[in-house]
Amino acid sequence: MQRKGKSRSVSIVDVARMAGVSHQTVSRVLNRPESVRPATLAAVEQAIASTGYHRNENARALKSAASNCIGILTPDTNEYGPSRILWEVEKAASEQGFFVKTALLRNTHSYDVSRSVDKLLGFDIAAIVIIATETWVESAVQAVVDLPIVSIGSSRVNTPGIAVVDVDQKLGVRMVLDHLVCQGAGRVDHIAGPKGWYSSEERLEGWLDAEARHHLTAGRLYRGDWSEASGYAAGCELALDLPDAVFAANDQMAMGLVRALYEKGISVPSKVLVAGFDDVTMCSYTIPALTSLRQDFSLIGRQAVSCVMSMVAGSSATRFLSRPQLIVRESTRHG
Repeated sequence: MQRKGKSRSVSIVDVARMAGVSHQTVSRVLNRPESVRPATLAAVEQAIASTGYHRNENARALKSAASNCIGILTPDTNEYGPSRILWEVEKAASEQGFFVKTALLRNTHSYDVSRSVDKLLGFDIAAIVIIATETWVESAVQAVVDLPIVSIGSSRVNTPGIAVVDVDQKLGVRMVLDHLVCQGAGRVDHIAGPKGWYSSEERLEGWLDAEARHHLTAGRLYRGDWSEASGYAAGCELALDLPDAVFAANDQMAMGLVRALYEKGISVPSKVLVAGFDDVTMCSYTIPALTSLRQDFSLIGRQAVSCVMSMVAGSSATRFLSRPQLIVRESTRHG
C-alpha cells in the first residue's frame, strides 16, 4: 500500500520489503540470527543498514513473550459496540496470558491501516484482531501480513484465512421485526448506520428481508452515523410521515429518535413503536425504557481469543455467530 502524508519511523515491514522477505524473517534476524540462512541474514542486515531501521525498545523488552502478544485494530470511536468489544477482548486475552497492543484506525484511508499494522508489527505479535470496522479493512490487512486474523462484528466476511466472530445480525433483526409485527405494526421504518460498516449493512438487509417476509408496507430508510444526533435528525424528518414502528440500527440513534418525537408531541409507544440494537445500559433508564437486541459481548470477546489461540496453534479459520436476545421494554408495548 502506498503511504502518504507526514513521515514516520522505519518499521520491520519496510525492512522486509527491501530485503524481499517476510516480516517474521526480519524478526528472526533480530532475535535469533543463528536460525536464519547466511544469504538471507546478509540481505536483511543490508536492508536494515539501508533503511536506517532502529528496533523498538518496547518490542525488545517483549521479545521473550512475542508469541503471547495480540494486536488489535479498532476504529477511533467512543461508540458503545466497538468500545465494549475492545474491553471484552482485552479482558479475555489477559485471562489467557496474552499481552494486548491496540492501534486505532482514525480514518478510511489505506495509509492509516498500513500505519496501524506497522505499529503492531513492531511488537512481534502472534495475531491480529480487527474490531467492527468498514468492509474493506480485512482485505487490506491480509494483503500486508502473514498472521492469523480474527474479525469481530463482520459476519459478511467470507475470506479464506480470516476467522469471523459476530452476533447473528440478521437473526436479531428478524426477532425484533417479528415482535413489532406482533404488536400490530404494518409499516416499519429503519434508521440505518453509516454505509460501508458490516453491522449497519447486515441490519439493513435484515430489515429488508423481514419487510418482504411479513408483506409489510414499504418503510422509509434513514441513514445515521451511530450517534444520538443522527437519530434525532431522522426523528424530525420521520415525524412528518409517521410509521407504525421504527427499528434503529443501534440504541444511541433510537434514543435520539425518541427525543425528537417527544419534542414534537408524538408519544412512544402509543403513536409509534421504537426498538434499537445493542442493549446499552441506558436502555433501562430512558423514558420510555427502550426495547433492544442484546449482544453477549463477553462471549464474543472470549470466542475471539479462543480463535486466536487455535489459529496460532495451526488450526484453520472458523466462523462463530452468537445468538442475540430480544429485551422487550416499554417502547414497544401498547397500552
